[in-house]
Amino acid sequence: MGAAQWSDLGMYLQTLMLLLQERGVDSCPQEAWSVYHQTVRDFLRTPPERMLFCGMAIGYACPDAAVNRLESERRSLDQFARLWGFSA
Repeated sequence: MGAAQWSDLGMYLQTLMLLLQERGVDSCPQEAWSVYHQTVRDFLRTPPERMLFCGMAIGYACPDAAVNRLESERRSLDQFARLWGFSA
């Protein structure tokens, strides 16, 4: 498969994450691995036709950890998107 199928992988990861959440398990997708795919390939000695594109951490969040209490400011939907064909 090529780059066009990478979006399929994203949809798979999203579905997996939703199923994990339903079971009370937390997850964190890690697409940054794609930047380091050559380093990982060298370390694992995988064939050149294979590329590590992403990973996922799976486990249980610690709500008391400071990083899990981070709340960033969000713009409202109408400030960054225009939707046609939807009525509110």
